[in-house]
Amino acid sequence: MKYRYFSAILLAGLLVLMSSCAHEHGEGTHTHGDKTHAPHEAELEPFAFTIWTKKSELFVEFPPFIVGEESRFAAHFSEMVNFKALQAGEVTVRLREGTKSLKENSVSAPSSPGIFRPAITPEKQGVYDLDFFLKTDSFSDTITISDLTVYPNEDAAMAANPPQPEGDEVSFLKEQAWKIDFAIEQVKRQPIREVIHTSGEIQPVKGEEKIIAAKSSGIVFFKSKNLQEGRDVRVGEGLFSISSKGLLQSNMEEKYQVAKARVDKTKADFERAENLVNEQIIGQKEYERRKMEYTIAQAEFQTLTGSYNAGGQSVTATMTGIVKNVMVSDGQFVEEGTPLIEITSNRRLLLQAEVSQSHLPKLRMVKSANFKTSYQKEVQSIDDYNGKLISYGKVIEKGRHFIPVLFELDNLHELIPGSFVELFLLTNPIEKELVISKSALMQDYSMNYVYVQTGGESFEKREVKLGVDDGVNIQILSGVTEGEWVVTEGAYQIKMASMSSTIPAHGHEH
Repeated sequence: MKYRYFSAILLAGLLVLMSSCAHEHGEGTHTHGDKTHAPHEAELEPFAFTIWTKKSELFVEFPPFIVGEESRFAAHFSEMVNFKALQAGEVTVRLREGTKSLKENSVSAPSSPGIFRPAITPEKQGVYDLDFFLKTDSFSDTITISDLTVYPNEDAAMAANPPQPEGDEVSFLKEQAWKIDFAIEQVKRQPIREVIHTSGEIQPVKGEEKIIAAKSSGIVFFKSKNLQEGRDVRVGEGLFSISSKGLLQSNMEEKYQVAKARVDKTKADFERAENLVNEQIIGQKEYERRKMEYTIAQAEFQTLTGSYNAGGQSVTATMTGIVKNVMVSDGQFVEEGTPLIEITSNRRLLLQAEVSQSHLPKLRMVKSANFKTSYQKEVQSIDDYNGKLISYGKVIEKGRHFIPVLFELDNLHELIPGSFVELFLLTNPIEKELVISKSALMQDYSMNYVYVQTGGESFEKREVKLGVDDGVNIQILSGVTEGEWVVTEGAYQIKMASMSSTIPAHGHEH
């Protein structure tokens, strides 16, 4: 009986609780912000506009205009030069009819980086234009949204703007984009060149390299422990000394002493001859012989002293450049004429492409090229290196299956001779094609796609069909239209956002 009595009390309590909950949630109301709505009442969705100019991008959200109600804007301004949030500036919003200003409000600074929050309260219904005036220390911009309706009441606004179903777009907030390397570009019609895709090698130009050889036999000693490939050297810089001290043959010390002694002797003989010839004790022929012996001895001695010091013969750099190859070891014996070191100026370079014979008819149309090294992030143009086409092979050497194509260019960005490159030889231009930067392309298995910015914080994944690829830009045959904006940097982060199971919270009001 005790357990039955307890169960009856518990059941009665539960019934009372359920009845109370049903009354509170089934017949009551719920609150959003400072407004109270019936449980099934739809809310007014905010308007959202995205407008690009050459200077700035405006993404703005605000509720539909209703007479007598304040409309507060969340105006997101990004600089088009770097797609980052505008850190400072003044924004004025103006509601006007023709040239007549109806309402105006200004804010002198963003409430948070990139986001300005002006507000206006319309006083009469009608269709008007809305202007945004942006002023910063570096530039000013004006953006207009035309034909906006001011409704007499909320019911009229609701009837004119029914809720729209959600699409398949990816949400990526401005606050997220501002924190990463992000960029977009507009799809345009422009020329793009047909290409021959191949590989090649960067080589030094003949005459831009010097090999320094030993001028005498002896033991090589390095002047610096840092003398190795890739090091910069200056003309006249000491590289080696070659000592023949202690050697039975080719002893430079002995040669130096002998040469010096010979100079001293021939000089004394020549000076005596000058006195004797004046006194006519010796003839002119004898005088000329002694003068010649002194001149020869002096030249031989100067040759030795020009590169010889107490430590042995000094070997210096004959040009300013980069050490390409050190051909000897410290302490190695070398003969006169042995190559010691190779130096390259690295100022002018050759870019040699190897092209299949099937492309021979197109080679006469090649004027320029793009290339990419393994140590550079972006595809380069030889035009940026003052490059020019030198020649292409008219004759194929025996045993070779490819045609060489040579470009010469300035080494303006630290290219490394001997490195291999991916090459895009540019031929005939194709005019007025839809073209985007190659960096916008994403790939899933065999599908190529891009992200199109359909709004300030919404992106759509589009499959695209590709045409000509010049290494920098690529022709789009289908998938996007002229005037749309595609993501060229930051697409991977948008892809990650599309795979997330949670919706990111907004950092601003809607």
